Amino acid sequence: MPSIKNAESIAFDRIKNLVADVLKAAREVTTWRNDYDPGTQEWYTLCNLAETAESLALSLPVEMLPDKEWRYVSPGEYAACDELLGVLADLAKD
Repeated sequence: MPSIKNAESIAFDRIKNLVADVLKAAREVTTWRNDYDPGTQEWYTLCNLAETAESLALSLPVEMLPDKEWRYVSPGEYAACDELLGVLADLAKD
């Protein structure tokens, strides 16, 4: 069974392909959103689902993202994350 402790058992290529499919579908919905809006509840549900799926896919570890989705993270972004994590840790202590 795939696990973090047995990382080589995780099918990263399959995950990357599935993430690419999810991102492609989510971006198609975004394109349709700009061109077509019937104003139905189903349409808004589809748009929200696409947004959520894209956010979830992009929150995966970079090793699970398709290569074209990788981006450079600046030292400033790392510093901002460290600062936020420190603030959250301090809040958790209180």
